[in-house]
Amino acid sequence: MASYGTMLIRMPLGQAAPVLREVCAAGYATSAGPRFCLVHPDRSVDDNGVFALAGPISAELGAPVLAAFQYDGDRLELEVWRGGVRAHRYDSRPHWDEEIADGTPEDADPAAFLDFAAGPVDSHRLACALADTPIDVEDMDVDGEPGYVWAQALHWDVLCALGHPDQVILRAQWDYFHVRREPQAFGKVLDSTELVVLGTTDRPF
Repeated sequence: MASYGTMLIRMPLGQAAPVLREVCAAGYATSAGPRFCLVHPDRSVDDNGVFALAGPISAELGAPVLAAFQYDGDRLELEVWRGGVRAHRYDSRPHWDEEIADGTPEDADPAAFLDFAAGPVDSHRLACALADTPIDVEDMDVDGEPGYVWAQALHWDVLCALGHPDQVILRAQWDYFHVRREPQAFGKVLDSTELVVLGTTDRPF
């Protein structure tokens, strides 16, 4: 499973675009419904990853930012930024870099993510997802171990519980490099008003 890094911002794309063009050195921004947008930065550029950009973007826009990074299907990190300050950090596998390969998720606080609700919140699904306890059988570990098989499914359930439609959740799992590799596929699902090119990036389609 490929890694990806994205930011969900509580502001429409058209309103956020001028600041995103200034702050993000390279990447794309896409629409995520009438009240939200997504940023897909080129993480190969120094200081241009989601966790480096979330603070400055939240400060400049005055809007909350949810930065997400998913590691090859194994681990999901989420950071909530408000006014240039990190307000919350979630890690689905906090002992990833230690001898213990797994662990109970850290800071699984559903209330920290409510700023990013796009509709009615499914509190039960949100709490279960953050606790790494999937509701749907197909997301459970086939060996009977607790937790999600794939971190993408955990991320999906968090955004689904916050009321985001499937189309937005799919976009939230796009990476800059996905768009670069398959521009025609992404061009079929985005019109000219739904994608903004940031920094030194060329328009993909």
